[in-house]
Parts: sequence; structure tokens; C-alpha cells
Amino acid sequence: MKRNWEIIREILQQLESATTANSVLNAKDLSNYPEQDVAYNMLLLHEGGYIKADMLKSNMEDGQILAAMARQMTNAGHELLDTIRNDTVWSKIVESFQSKGIDMTFDLVISNGRQIMQSLLS
Repeated sequence: MKRNWEIIREILQQLESATTANSVLNAKDLSNYPEQDVAYNMLLLHEGGYIKADMLKSNMEDGQILAAMARQMTNAGHELLDTIRNDTVWSKIVESFQSKGIDMTFDLVISNGRQIMQSLLS
């Protein structure tokens, strides 16, 4: 499975727009993407400390995620979303990584996004 930054953005935006702190976002709720892709990216966000989520994994060797439920963003998740929310900043982030042929990691996306926002403020 691959990390998908569009899914990551969507998960964080959906969690932020939740009407209560007890809202739950299921992997199947993002119908524009395959459920396993959403579940995997929820797992990455959870393991990275950006969201709190519950995962039910298969005991089989296939590693399938049977259910994924994102419950809320952490402060780090809010910081990440603040960096990638704006469409202009987001396209500049993606463009800069593509032009240099560098993989997008959480730390580099946040760092690059902050630099781009800083340059837009100057």
C-alpha cells in the first residue's frame, strides 16, 4: 500500500469539520477512494500521532484492515492540516516535491509547507 497525500488531506479536513469531539470517520465514508487505501492512510496518521483512531486488522498474513475509524485529530494533526489545507500552498508543496523527484514525508511536507507560507507572507 502507498501513502496517499490526497487521502491524508481529506481525512484531516473531514475530522476538522466534525460537529462534535465524539464524531467518528469510517474508512468507507470517503467514497471517492478505495476503503483499504483510506484505512491504510488512517493507520499511517494514527501511527504518526496525527490522529486518534481504532483499527481492526485481520489475523491473516494478508494484513487487511477490517475496520478503521478515525476519532479525532491531535495537536500535531491540526498543525499538519494548517500546513496543507490551503489549495495554493498545497499545490506549491506538491509541485516542489515533483520537480525535485523527492518523496513526500510528513516532516518534509510540514517543513516545506511552512517555508512556502512564509514566502507568501513576505
